[in-house]
Amino acid sequence: MAAGFSEWKVNRRYSVNDRVAHLGKQYRCLVSHTSNSASNPKTTVKTWQRDAD
Repeated sequence: MAAGFSEWKVNRRYSVNDRVAHLGKQYRCLVSHTSNSASNPKTTVKTWQRDAD
């Protein structure tokens, strides 16, 4: 996992610009929110932006 990226987790509060890793990819948070199992970075493109690998 790249430096500065924590593993994405369910029921965690994320703020704008938080960085996470999910399924081997890196993402940056676009909207403050509390995560849930249906809103992971891979499926919610309005909430997460994939970073360059």
